Amino acid sequence: MEKEGFTLGENNDLISFDSRLDNRKIATSLITQANLQIRILTPDLENAIYDNADIIQSISQLASKNRHTIIKVLVNDSTQAVNTGHRLIELARRFSSSIHLHKTPQDMNAYESAFIIIDDSGYLYKHTGPSHIGQACFNDKAKVRELIKTFDEAWSISKPDTELRQLHI
Repeated sequence: MEKEGFTLGENNDLISFDSRLDNRKIATSLITQANLQIRILTPDLENAIYDNADIIQSISQLASKNRHTIIKVLVNDSTQAVNTGHRLIELARRFSSSIHLHKTPQDMNAYESAFIIIDDSGYLYKHTGPSHIGQACFNDKAKVRELIKTFDEAWSISKPDTELRQLHI
């Protein structure tokens, strides 16, 4: 399954995936093409997906692009990422005006999916758990609006995660 040829805001194909590798490739392709906003809902900052050099570099470039850039990450449980180290946490500390890490509200911890929303066009959606089964689309504004509504409702009642802001020396 080839994902590199998909362009944000242009390709309407629904892409199904069922492996961690495909999940990471699609996430990387979407994040690399972001122009203004990234929203991520994740159970635990998924090291296998978000703690990789390509994604960190793309988020870093976007964060330094301009003052209107926003990267919002909602995390259910950051304990493991904080304890083992995670490049996205370090990046958020460097770009604190662009990258915002919040803890999901307690009642959302039972939310059984994770997703990425890129600008107003693309998304990746999957069920949480040991499998990496999901779908993505690089141009589905209706589905993106639905996911943004879910994300923004959770964001409005979330709080910055104090664990993620502490410097561990």
